[in-house]
Amino acid sequence: MRLKAAAGKSAGDPVSADTCDFPPLLDWNEVLQDEREDRLGFARRATFALLTQSGAGLIEGFGSGNQKELEGAMRVVALFQAHLQEMERFAGIAEKRLQHVAEALAAAD
Repeated sequence: MRLKAAAGKSAGDPVSADTCDFPPLLDWNEVLQDEREDRLGFARRATFALLTQSGAGLIEGFGSGNQKELEGAMRVVALFQAHLQEMERFAGIAEKRLQHVAEALAAAD
């Protein structure tokens, strides 16, 4: 990623975080495409991204009439939570199957 110093700065001047121009990682169309192509991966990444934001940042980001976006974020997190619950159930079933295999092998010896 290339950093560009703000206009008027010389090459030797120190650059602070607020004077750097970072290119966007994704534009909105790419975010929507990502959500369509990999809903679960998108839900996972969005959940983790929400965990990295401060409470004040979340309030600021979802404030100002962004109720629709807040509801959308809540649905995305609920999707990821449902997936984790399903994976926990599957892991429990797999664990029981392995216990039965271990019991069958022990009985065969």
